[in-house]
Amino acid sequence: MPQWMIQPRDKNLRRSYDPVKFWSSLTVVERHNVTGTDPGTWTVTARNEGLVGMFTPGNGVLITRGDKLVMSGPITSIQRGGTVSTISGVSDLDVLNDRILYPDPTSAITSQPAAYDNRSGPAESVLLSYVNVNAGPGARAARRVSGLRVPATQGRGRNVSIKGRLALLGDTVSDIAESGSLHVDILQGEDTAPFLQFMVRPITNRTANVRFGSVRDFTGGVIGEDWSYTLTRPTVTDAIVAGGGQGQARLFVERVSTAAEAAWGAKVEQLIDQRQTTVAAELTDAGDDALSDGSNPVSVSFTITDSADVQYRRDWFVGDKVGVFIDGLDLSNLVREVTTTVQAQDGSPTETVSAVVGSRDSSAWTTKTNTRVAKTLKSVRMLQAI
Repeated sequence: MPQWMIQPRDKNLRRSYDPVKFWSSLTVVERHNVTGTDPGTWTVTARNEGLVGMFTPGNGVLITRGDKLVMSGPITSIQRGGTVSTISGVSDLDVLNDRILYPDPTSAITSQPAAYDNRSGPAESVLLSYVNVNAGPGARAARRVSGLRVPATQGRGRNVSIKGRLALLGDTVSDIAESGSLHVDILQGEDTAPFLQFMVRPITNRTANVRFGSVRDFTGGVIGEDWSYTLTRPTVTDAIVAGGGQGQARLFVERVSTAAEAAWGAKVEQLIDQRQTTVAAELTDAGDDALSDGSNPVSVSFTITDSADVQYRRDWFVGDKVGVFIDGLDLSNLVREVTTTVQAQDGSPTETVSAVVGSRDSSAWTTKTNTRVAKTLKSVRMLQAI
């Protein structure tokens, strides 16, 4: 197993070359477009004398495995004990949740000349432009995230049309990335000075080569016996999108998943509030996104040990589509969450990798209650932004 290293950094992103020592456990959670929770988290437990530079609010870490940077991000929690302490934090991608999407990002919030920041084009182009003008080099000076670099677009992902208004930047970027089959991340880099690099990559369909199953359903990567899966009736098969207007004049568009209705023998209607637009294409996109999110909720959780044939971070990554075959069922879907746990109490580290594969609300964090709360809060924020 490649060596894990945890290096502290200060508020200005300058890393310490004296890494964390005497640590007993490290947990890194990577997520792909999962809503209602952090895009990535990390936790390290160590003896206090090994945590130099980790007891200062505002500092952060760079976590590497071998020669690969896995995650970087700020400290969010310090649990100080007499001899052993636990320090937790989030991925640098979480900085997008610290920004609100301004209707006119060139103007102060107290003097907004526009109701919406309308942008359309390839998904990658749209999300990068929102990041740039609300947090990147193109933002007003007071709103810029120090050191954030935003790449030029490669025009990837399907065309989208977005009306931006006072939503969390992180939510908007995640929604656009999901719609465009893209994965986003922010990792620290260094040249003449440290910086934060915003990154975009398309998700990859690896179902032909990366396939997981139990011993009796062997498919290449054998999962442990701790696997579980959940199939639930669709949360929406008939998306009724309500656009602008009032009463009889309100515009409606309907999108139906006939495949989901046939599979489950049920029609589940849901009202999708899009009062901010009367553009038919935008209403259609909103309906299709709702069907994609809720047409067939599935969640598969399992632990896997790397083999010569299938290795995480070499053959598959969070956000990829992988093959999962259990009980004769094809549960292939996107990798929504990967948790890596490293234990080093006896001086011989052990590494465990567990994955959650499924629809967008799949996560080890996700419960029905959490999902409903997250969706309700999102609806409340939309109302607040009117």
